[in-house]
Amino acid sequence: MVNIPARKRTRAITRFIGLAVLLTVLNGAAQSFLFRIDLTGDRRYTLADASKRVMQQLDNTVQVYVFLDGPMSLQLKKLRSTIKETLDELKVYAGARLRYEFVDISADAGARELPQVYASLQARGLFPVTEEERTAGGGRSERTVFPGALVVYTHTADTAVRTREIAVNFLQDNSGANSDESLLAARQNVEPALTGAIARIARTALPRIAFIEGHGELDEYETGDICRALSPFTLLDRVEINEDLHALDPYTAVVIAKPSAAWSDADKLALDQYIMHGGRVAWFIDAVEVHHDSLANGFNTLAFACAHGLDDQLFRYGVRINPVIIQDLQCAMLPVNIAPAGQTADFKPAPWTYYPLLIPPPDNAITRGLNLILSKYPGTVDTVGKNPAVARKHLLYSSEYSRTQAVPALVSLSQTMQRPDPAAFRQPFLPVAVTLEGSFTSAFLNRPLQYYNRQKPFDFKETGEPSKMIVVADGDIIRNDVVRRPDGTRIFPLGFDRYMNVQFGNGSFVKNCIYYLLDDENTMQIRPREWQMRLLDKGEITQRRTRWTILNTLLPIALALLPGGAFLYFRKRRYATRK
Repeated sequence: MVNIPARKRTRAITRFIGLAVLLTVLNGAAQSFLFRIDLTGDRRYTLADASKRVMQQLDNTVQVYVFLDGPMSLQLKKLRSTIKETLDELKVYAGARLRYEFVDISADAGARELPQVYASLQARGLFPVTEEERTAGGGRSERTVFPGALVVYTHTADTAVRTREIAVNFLQDNSGANSDESLLAARQNVEPALTGAIARIARTALPRIAFIEGHGELDEYETGDICRALSPFTLLDRVEINEDLHALDPYTAVVIAKPSAAWSDADKLALDQYIMHGGRVAWFIDAVEVHHDSLANGFNTLAFACAHGLDDQLFRYGVRINPVIIQDLQCAMLPVNIAPAGQTADFKPAPWTYYPLLIPPPDNAITRGLNLILSKYPGTVDTVGKNPAVARKHLLYSSEYSRTQAVPALVSLSQTMQRPDPAAFRQPFLPVAVTLEGSFTSAFLNRPLQYYNRQKPFDFKETGEPSKMIVVADGDIIRNDVVRRPDGTRIFPLGFDRYMNVQFGNGSFVKNCIYYLLDDENTMQIRPREWQMRLLDKGEITQRRTRWTILNTLLPIALALLPGGAFLYFRKRRYATRK
């Protein structure tokens, strides 16, 4: 047994205690002060400052249920990994106020219960995706997955515990995009989607939004899906102005959804003064009226200019909706009866150029990362005037192969029987929506007001306070399909095409428009990340496959052995010197 001098023993114990104290202090400091280094070139593991603020300002518990667990494709596993990494990063700043759980639907519900579970998730706003996989026998099977999450916010109001929830869909069914592009877009959008949902659902003071009625606008069923999506974080009312100049005063934003009857001048004055006092408006206006139901009963219908009477007011604000119909080779399908007269109906899908699939530009926070937008008989918008106080930016476009048709015009199903000539569609990228932001000039400037105002005098503003508006030349973009039956009314998701069984981006687009009008600054500042797809050089792999295989196999082993070898070498040299 080796005898160690008391001095050396004391010194060793002192060093050990000092090291233990130092490690304890460093561990405590590490928990108090967050320090991370993101070495990726595109900063994919760095949260936006707005995301950090949202998490740090949480006052109550937020529970996130992610429905991506169990068997799934490799691509969805990558999406799941990104979601988990993002939630872990958010939890660093939110602490115990943020909780999350990954749910395996197939494991938690039996085969008989799955249809009811799927229907429940869809009713709560989650969209299913069907993915194919190969079986052991070489066949193919389909699996339904819900690449989304439910964000549940629990708070106390009036001594009662209450909850609100909002659905988040990560993966969009992007028409025309391959699976790699769809997955990349979904992974880039994880942080904005989660942070935006948490920020909106955690609001204590909910903004009020008015859906205008009284001029043939869409009813509560035809706007039912978007109202359901907005209800967790806004207060929604359906309002008739009825020539009351102050009817819109309590509201942060106003939605005008496809009016078909003429507005009175008094109602237009009330809306004008609401805008002059800083009110925000989303206009979903049809320039052309087409009775599509007439096509089901006959074979033709007439398209003519819509008489809502709002054109002059919009013109004064800086935008003009042109009374034309866009036709586009990039379009949705329409079921057409191809059976001869007198025989059993036989419906087949046919391209209907009057249903363009509009392109959302990727360089705008409202439209970035969205799926194509389904429209029906849309018109075009132009910006007019030179008001320097108003900034304008287009939002939606037709495809490269589109054209306009002036009205009045005959719309006939016979067009589905003919192959369209691409040479006739030479008006590319026609604008359908536009944002206007700034100080507007009143549409009633230099007009006698006593005729319109039968109430007591009011403070007329000629130039408005800073405001925003969005003008969309198609009212059907905000309209969801409705099936009315004696046993009840069924509301379909906004943007869902029942005939093609495809979910388009209408719902996300309309919600983003409302977020923009509500000045959702925290979440609007968070942009989907620009991730670079670093693909392998196929030529290099083909020519030097053996070299790179050996290098990638042996180099990690050598790097792992190098510290151990160096330690043994210096240890041997040290003790050899002492001898």
